[in-house]
Amino acid sequence: MANENKVRGNNVQGPTDDGGTGIVTSASEIQGLFDACRVVLFDCDGVLVNSEPISLATLVDVLEHFNAPLSLRDVSDRFTGRSSSAPIEYIKTQTGRDVSAEFKPYYYKMLFDRYDRDLTKIDGIETVLTVLQARDIAFCISSSSSVERLEKTMQVTGLGPWFDGRVYSADFVENGKPAPDLFLHAANAMGYVPGDAIVIEDSVAGVTAARAAGMKCIGFVGGGHYADDREGASLRLYEAGADIVISDMSMLAQAIAV
Repeated sequence: MANENKVRGNNVQGPTDDGGTGIVTSASEIQGLFDACRVVLFDCDGVLVNSEPISLATLVDVLEHFNAPLSLRDVSDRFTGRSSSAPIEYIKTQTGRDVSAEFKPYYYKMLFDRYDRDLTKIDGIETVLTVLQARDIAFCISSSSSVERLEKTMQVTGLGPWFDGRVYSADFVENGKPAPDLFLHAANAMGYVPGDAIVIEDSVAGVTAARAAGMKCIGFVGGGHYADDREGASLRLYEAGADIVISDMSMLAQAIAV
């Protein structure tokens, strides 16, 4: 357990009831984080919706189409939590070809067809939103996804009404994650300072951005893209600076309901 304490984030000390994975399984460990919380900034993909398995598999196919193939694991390691500019730049470095104009239309056509068939909400997420609303804690989306992709996500899953007018995309800032720009923009637009905020993120880039913004951060490894590597993903998020890491949104709702 000594190694676990080494990699845990700044605001949690001592062992957890997690079998050594670093994944918090006790609601009491979460409650203290919310004592000063006034706003929660949710990443979207892999946190609100189980989209990462779909988007990563689609990106494998798209990179193959543009003659810059990568394995699913490499795509996950390189691009989870990043905006579409990252794979576009990768294609350019590999092929010398600038696909900026054609990448999104090709990718989104394939992705949105798969969203219509397969996209689901993360289990328990609407319970979390209900509890936050009851506690008068504000919340928004702060996502590396484009406005177009977020609109499609909200439409397919029915989550749109929860976030009406409070959806912030990497399209709104010059520098996407792991830079702090998006989180700072979202908090400011909502009328809060960094010390008021908790970010919920599933990616190293997102956790890094949250810490750079001066915000607390809960890592989430309950998405389908981490089904075979929750322990490894948990450690990576702690190393990036997550305060705690969870895998169950229902437990989060229980923790903050008091």
